[in-house]
Amino acid sequence: MIDSFKYMFKDEGFWKKYLSLLGIVFIANIFINFSGLFDPKMTNGDSSALFYILFFLGLIVMLIPYGYSISLLKSKLEGSASELPKLTILSDFMSGLKVFISALLLLVLLSVIAIVIGFVNALFAGFGSIISLICNIVLFFILLIVSFFGIAMCCRYVENPSYLTFVDFKAAAELINKGVAKYFKAYLLTVLCTAVVYLVAMLFVICLSTMGYIGLVLYCILVSVIWTYYMYVLAGIFAKSVASEKEETGETDEMTE
Repeated sequence: MIDSFKYMFKDEGFWKKYLSLLGIVFIANIFINFSGLFDPKMTNGDSSALFYILFFLGLIVMLIPYGYSISLLKSKLEGSASELPKLTILSDFMSGLKVFISALLLLVLLSVIAIVIGFVNALFAGFGSIISLICNIVLFFILLIVSFFGIAMCCRYVENPSYLTFVDFKAAAELINKGVAKYFKAYLLTVLCTAVVYLVAMLFVICLSTMGYIGLVLYCILVSVIWTYYMYVLAGIFAKSVASEKEETGETDEMTE
C-alpha cells in the first residue's frame, strides 16, 4: 500500500500532468469557495443568484477531475507500468458527468432510506428518545456499510461503467470477497488518509480565515494542491484493494508490491 503514495513519481511527465490537473481543480475550488460569500447564510438570508451560478460552475468544472480519476484508476487496475494517463478536457468531462449521475442514483437511494427512517422516527415519537436513538444508529450503520462498499463500486465502475454500478451491492460484495483482508486494509487506509486531509483543510481554514480574499485564494491553492495529489493516492489504494486480473493469473507488475 505504501507504493500508492509514490508510484506517480515514476512517470517522467508526472509534474506536467499534475500541474494541468491542479489548474482545473483550483478553478473549480475558486468557484465553489467564492460562492460561499453569497450564501444566504452569510448574507443575513438575502438570496443571490451568484451563489448558485458560482457553485454550479465549480461543480461542472470539477467533473473533469472526476472523469480523470476514472482513467487513472483504470490504468492502475490494468497494471500499466509507470506512465499515467493524460488529462483530456472533453473526454474526462463526459466521463465525470456519467460517474456523477451514477453516484447520484446511490444518493437518491440513501435519501429514500433516510426519509423512511425519519417517517418511522416521527411515527413512534411518542415512545420517547429511545426510538430516535435507534433510528440514528440504524442510519449511521447504513452509511458506514455504503462507505465500505464504495471502493469496490468504484473499481467495478471502471470495468463496467453502468449507471447502476453504485447500487449493485451484490456485485460489489463478490469483488470484495476475492480478498477481504486486503480490501479491509485499503478501506482503513482510505478512512485514515481522508481524515488527515480533512483535518489539514480545517487547519487551513483556521489559519487563513482572518486574511479576507487573500486568505480565501491561498486556501483554494493549498487545498487544491493536496486534493490533486490525494486523487493519485486514492487511485493507488483503490487499485490495490481488489485482485487484478494479473494477480489472479499469477503475473506480476513492477509497480505492484
